Amino acid sequence: MTQLAKSLKISCIACLFIGLAALVIGIVVGLRSVFDVDALATVACGLGSTPAGAQASRLANVPSNAKKVRAISLIALVACLVFLGIAIKMGDPKPEQIGVLCLAAFAALMMTWFSHKQVKELERV
Repeated sequence: MTQLAKSLKISCIACLFIGLAALVIGIVVGLRSVFDVDALATVACGLGSTPAGAQASRLANVPSNAKKVRAISLIALVACLVFLGIAIKMGDPKPEQIGVLCLAAFAALMMTWFSHKQVKELERV
């Protein structure tokens, strides 16, 4: 496995675990403050990032699946950014919510970047 493939796999696994953290933080904060919009956005981001990271990490084992990983990660990135915008615009998010939403968006961005580099490397060969 090349270093680029390892980086892609690690970013996919990071997206999976950050999605789980977003899910837990959204539920805990939502229970404390009677499920505000920002808590629902955090839970929704976790519900999107977790399966996206899991599916992408399984697909990342085969380098030729990099195009599929790129598509999944682009969808996860857009969803994370939309949920971050919703939480900030419509709610009053706690700092831990903003942090986990930004981390989820960053993990999805890294997945997108590494998968794009993997696709370009495979096209070059």
